[in-house]
Amino acid sequence: MYFLTKISIFTIISSVLIACGGSSNSPTSVVPPPVKAAPPIQAKRSINGLHFYYQDTFYQGQAASIAVTSDTSDLVNIEWQQISGSPLTILATHTQVIGFDIKQSGDYQIEFHGTNSQGQTINEIFSFSALVSSNNRTNIRLDHAVSEQAAVSFRALANPNKTMQSIRWEQLDGPTIDDLQSQDEDVFFTAPQVIKDEIVQIEAQITYTDGSSETDNSLLVVKNVQVNTNGYFPRYAEKVVTTDVYPFIQEGPHANNLRACVYNNQVAKSCEFSLLPLIGQEHSTPTIQHILERLVVSHDWMGLRFKQYLEQSSTSEDMLKLLRATTAIVISYDVRPSFYWTATGAIYLDAANFWMTPEERDTLNTQPDYRSDFGDDLQFFIPWRYVKDNDYYFRNSDYPAHLRLSKTFSDLEANISWLMYHELAHANDFFPPNSWSNMPEDISPLDYSNQNDASSVLFEQTFGLTSDTMKSVAKVSFAGETANTEQKNLSAQDIVSHFEPDSAPAYYSYSTVREDYATLFERFMMSYRLDVSADVAVISNINNDNLIVSWGQRDRFNESKVQPRVQNVVQNILPNLDVRTIQQNLPTPILMRENQDWFVNLQLGNVPPTPRNKQGEKTLRPVSPKDYWHTYRHGPKGP
Repeated sequence: MYFLTKISIFTIISSVLIACGGSSNSPTSVVPPPVKAAPPIQAKRSINGLHFYYQDTFYQGQAASIAVTSDTSDLVNIEWQQISGSPLTILATHTQVIGFDIKQSGDYQIEFHGTNSQGQTINEIFSFSALVSSNNRTNIRLDHAVSEQAAVSFRALANPNKTMQSIRWEQLDGPTIDDLQSQDEDVFFTAPQVIKDEIVQIEAQITYTDGSSETDNSLLVVKNVQVNTNGYFPRYAEKVVTTDVYPFIQEGPHANNLRACVYNNQVAKSCEFSLLPLIGQEHSTPTIQHILERLVVSHDWMGLRFKQYLEQSSTSEDMLKLLRATTAIVISYDVRPSFYWTATGAIYLDAANFWMTPEERDTLNTQPDYRSDFGDDLQFFIPWRYVKDNDYYFRNSDYPAHLRLSKTFSDLEANISWLMYHELAHANDFFPPNSWSNMPEDISPLDYSNQNDASSVLFEQTFGLTSDTMKSVAKVSFAGETANTEQKNLSAQDIVSHFEPDSAPAYYSYSTVREDYATLFERFMMSYRLDVSADVAVISNINNDNLIVSWGQRDRFNESKVQPRVQNVVQNILPNLDVRTIQQNLPTPILMRENQDWFVNLQLGNVPPTPRNKQGEKTLRPVSPKDYWHTYRHGPKGP
């Protein structure tokens, strides 16, 4: 997943969307037309051009919020702090909306600090009493603030004591939303354009199988922000990004340039290395502190989880080395999916990979990938998964949102490591270790990469993939091209005859040589450092609800015909590793059992599966074959 070619800025970026199907009692979702002329919600308190909003009554067991808007739309230096009451988990203390769960009844006080456009500091204390739990246990997660034109999502969690039958979403007030859409418990839309900060209120009404219904309302602050239409993100990524990101270490040596150069709606020029050098230009052996000084986040918890990962993961030594090829690391709730971009020299990580508590998960955007139907006209699909001890290494379905589970660190490590190896392979492809000492300071990452071939260019000349058929269908699956008649007629067995003899570790390798390069490195490092295997299979997409495997293989990256390709990539990125010796000690590839279920093929060889204790995991099955493959999305396309 990267941005940029020699001539144009573009990307193919990816995230793992692993979903499991529900039963025949899955809830239906209804979205009526948006409200066209609703009265604006009234502020509960106003002072010095600031307006505060919150519910009339607070209840134990429900999600609550306090929101603030500014007439001049330039409220800064925001800080919320609880000063009394049973502890609340407030994770967005620097934004214009705080959302939190009230777990105990009683009295509470929360203090607000902020500065308006006249430089006045406003301090307000909010006192409220939470009443004993009401019968209404439906909760929308989570009230928050967004930039105008940004992607928005909310999730409604049903009363845990009842069975949901259907859910209806509706806009109650605020500027009109034109694209309200839902998928089961989630609703998605684009924040409307505004000329000043505005409040939008959304309602979820859940009907239960006992005939009862419950509702909950959400508060969304839509912020009036300055957008440069020629800026990198509005123009090439076609998105308005949040203005609530900040350097994790706000007094770090590069804090100001991080704000200006890597993630905002204004930057329209690649910053020179004199302003924001690669980490490797400054530190040949960076410490965790050096890395954290280049970290930009939208919530403190994201920085704390990244720090925890670097401190505790067995991959830490690798990551500190690999991160030298970047200028910055951005982790934000609205980065979806993760990517690397040579225009800024930074990696951008989807925060969905970093949450550990349900409260952290509540702060994430769950907007789906609208390109996920790429390849639907093809007769096959090619899923992959990571496996350890004959069981899934990690999958999101182990943590259903409604169960409010906390993630283990081992699963956090599993969720992050493959992603980091992949994105950082892209960074080291464009900026390999032997280049850092020779980079002039008066050149930008974009200019440097336009003037110098990436390592994968030379790699392709010697180790390029050979199947034109696979490359052509990859354009349908990953670039959204329309399948022609010949491609539509290719069966799963046809694809096996093209894929198996070639030397790609995964279908995605055929999308671009950049992705081939990064996937080879990722697969090798996951096996070498974490003892994790990778499966790939070809499965028919025709009347195959049981996901019967036509052909499949575990640890294909260590196949003899693939090994030289791996050696070249890994030696370019981590030259100190003795790759050939390591390969001799890595697992020998194993073929899957043909004409058997993808899930049955989880257990290969003589290694017994590790017992699992995740609630309900064994009963889950995918809604469709697409649910078990890597879903990819395109990003910026440049001049």
